[in-house]
Amino acid sequence: MNSDDDQIHFECTKCGACCREDSLLVTITGHDIARISMGLGLSSNEIIRAIDFYLVSSNETPKGFRDIPAVNTEKGPAYIALKKLENKDCIFLKNDLCMIHTIRPVVCMSFPFVFRDDIELNWGLSAMQNICPGLGKGPKVKISDLRELALVVLEDLNSYRSFIEEWNKVEKKPTANRLIDAILSNPRFSV
Repeated sequence: MNSDDDQIHFECTKCGACCREDSLLVTITGHDIARISMGLGLSSNEIIRAIDFYLVSSNETPKGFRDIPAVNTEKGPAYIALKKLENKDCIFLKNDLCMIHTIRPVVCMSFPFVFRDDIELNWGLSAMQNICPGLGKGPKVKISDLRELALVVLEDLNSYRSFIEEWNKVEKKPTANRLIDAILSNPRFSV
């Protein structure tokens, strides 16, 4: 994690590299699902076609998912992410541009930065930073802007984590459809 003295330059080049990287999944939270559903006018049945549930096959958390909780589904614990097309592009990538840029998931808003709130708020660069040609270009990133973004990201993750913990404890017949309905009807995720 970096300190206030670090100087880093970043400007999104809108190249789409992070949206098509084969090994990078765009994990989503309850707020992301609600924001995309509302922004595109999608029902729960329609939004479920834009996402995938990645099943957890062991008790070990996959690399890159340590901050995202697994959710119980009818097929077992899973992580939720935006669907990838056969060519490995994000479902919302078209001509190298994000079709949902103004309502994109928080993980997209923050890439290539990652945030942690251990004892104090910290930031760092994603393990996938090497795919981003915008690093080292553009204006110097303001630490105050990173802190502001960190607060949004971490609050969103904490809210989602709390919801999933409740869901996993209470829901006796978990299904993907019931989960999406629960997210879209939960006031904590209202847009």
